[in-house]
Amino acid sequence: MTKRDYIIRQIAKTNKKNYENYVVTRIYHLLNRTDIKFITQQYVNRPEGHALTDMYLPQIQLHIEIDEPFHKKQIESDIDRETDIIQATEHHISRIKITEDLDSINNQIADLVKKIRTKIKSLEKSGQWESWNLDKEFNPNHYREKGYLDVQENPAFRKIVDACNCLGQNYKAVQQAWFKSKIYPNHNLWFPKFYENEDWDNRISKDGTVITEKCKNPEKYDAWFKGVTSNLVKRITFPRSVDNLGFRLYRFAGIFETDLELSSIENGVIHRLKETRIEIKKDDR
Repeated sequence: MTKRDYIIRQIAKTNKKNYENYVVTRIYHLLNRTDIKFITQQYVNRPEGHALTDMYLPQIQLHIEIDEPFHKKQIESDIDRETDIIQATEHHISRIKITEDLDSINNQIADLVKKIRTKIKSLEKSGQWESWNLDKEFNPNHYREKGYLDVQENPAFRKIVDACNCLGQNYKAVQQAWFKSKIYPNHNLWFPKFYENEDWDNRISKDGTVITEKCKNPEKYDAWFKGVTSNLVKRITFPRSVDNLGFRLYRFAGIFETDLELSSIENGVIHRLKETRIEIKKDDR
């Protein structure tokens, strides 16, 4: 996928939302920089359910909300929603209010674009600005050069083999859902699916800190449960997900450890998040 295709797909998601389409496209065109990534309808977990922010600029951790006229009737719920997003992500939120006055809308957008440019210049001056490079975004070598994976940065891979090789497995192709790490003692690389199928019913809590793993095959259940709870390993976890463009991804969710006290035959095996960052070892090739 090229940058052109990515941008067109993002904008296309606003095609039936006239105000949103106008604001998103105007912001992007006024910025006039192809090194800025933007996401429309960015998914954000909330204590109850989730939110979709209208436009998100990940390099500066800024969510942009477009307040259409109907928002006047839900000011209190908007405040609660904004508070949840800030608490969940520690990101910032800016709002564009849609009015009958086009000049007012355009002036708000111009002010916001000015703030975005100022923020980017500050990051460039301090050496912290990282230009959007679509080719690097899912490339394991990109993360190896950075030297770490951090949940806060939302790293993801298109293929299981890419995530494995990022952490030094050196595979040509893979098919299974977990691997014993060649580099990190007592660690497995795990690629769970968080939806029920014929064999498994795995789930993750809304805050991403607890995973419940449960085998559905009654003939294998007891042996599976005993095997998992008697051979404890840390799990470098990459859940399978689908991004907001419909592409399958394996996102780094952190390192989980099994909670023996809460695990049971009835409830399944419980894993708790212990670390949100892993340092990528450089001497494994």
